[in-house]
Amino acid sequence: MNKSSMLFFLLVFVFRVLLEISYINVINPVFSYAGFHVNFSYINYLISWIIFLSGFLFLANRILRVSDYFFVIMFLVIITPMCILFGYDTERSLVPLGVSIGSVWIIYFVVNKKTISFRTLPIFKGGLTLVVLVASLFVVFLILWYALSGVSFNFNLMEVYDFRIKNRDLAGGGILNYTNGWTYNVFNMTLFSIALLARRYVIAVFIFAIQAYFFAASAHKSVLFIPFIILSLFFYFRKTNSAVFIPALLSSIVALTLSTYYFLGDTLASSVLSRRIFFIPSSLTFTYFEFFNDNPKVIWSNSVLSSFLEYPYDQGQSMSKVIGNFLGSPDMAANNGFISSGYGHAGLFGVFFYSLVVGFILRFLDHITDNLVPLWFALSLCVVPLASLIMSSDLFVVLLTHGFIVAILIILLVRSKIYAPDSL
Repeated sequence: MNKSSMLFFLLVFVFRVLLEISYINVINPVFSYAGFHVNFSYINYLISWIIFLSGFLFLANRILRVSDYFFVIMFLVIITPMCILFGYDTERSLVPLGVSIGSVWIIYFVVNKKTISFRTLPIFKGGLTLVVLVASLFVVFLILWYALSGVSFNFNLMEVYDFRIKNRDLAGGGILNYTNGWTYNVFNMTLFSIALLARRYVIAVFIFAIQAYFFAASAHKSVLFIPFIILSLFFYFRKTNSAVFIPALLSSIVALTLSTYYFLGDTLASSVLSRRIFFIPSSLTFTYFEFFNDNPKVIWSNSVLSSFLEYPYDQGQSMSKVIGNFLGSPDMAANNGFISSGYGHAGLFGVFFYSLVVGFILRFLDHITDNLVPLWFALSLCVVPLASLIMSSDLFVVLLTHGFIVAILIILLVRSKIYAPDSL
């Protein structure tokens, strides 16, 4: 094992230790009312570490493929906090944790299955031009549509929730519920990434200004932050492909929350960062399994099979609202990732099915981007959909509503043999 690998795995270990300290000293005493309890068991704790260390087998210390990024994020953001929750609370079932790590192993198997290959797909001449043209048309349309729809523009991050629903009703409806999101999450960010790729920095600044306009109209904070994520990927992967920055960044976030708690007595940072990013999605995974283990599965009756199956819950009450109601907050939409939604739809089969699909998608992305698209460019279009897939949305919602399938098609079209490995 070289120094880079040792540093990477050391930082992964440090991240778990810091997250445990945060759970014991901040999350449990301050937010125990939300179900973050400590009922310690040495057996649970030992099992949690065995599962945690087993994850080291599918982690790579370098990001050479889109799937490498997925495995690191999935392990650190979902599996590791789940290990801590299970290790410190005997009321947590082993099944959700076992199924979650099993899901990752299924995806890893599919991603590395040599008989599954997409390397023979043709390269499309003029694909980049077509992408720029189509993306530009969508962007221009949305600029005009927001101007004509009567939405209220707001640039204050603290007031976005006051405008979101009203603006969505004014500018959305029908196909616009999909295309609006595709435009500011995918199409405009594709143009931004292409401008960076071509070193057209003035154009990139102009596109960023358009994205700020979309943020003001959509009232979604993520819309404003996506360009900064892309810029970070652009500058980082031009220098290195080391994965060390991921556990280092996440460890720094947890260390920051601990510092503000110990030195300032502040719990807001721990609530917004450690609790919201790591422990809520992981805790909700346990909750989804608990609820749908005793209640009817949805069987996609709220989406693709709605014409054939009756939805077992109140019409208009989404799966996330059902879980919110189960937690005692009827107005809360307890959104969670593909493992939870897969189990909610069809139990273990649903998780297995979703894991296979995610594995094929990642295998497809790995092959179509290999030496044909700069890695930072592919990640720029995939990083937000992958985060939603892991933490907050159903697989089909990510593919369609969040525009993941559109992003994949764009990557397929812009491929070119001019991109050598040193383009990364």
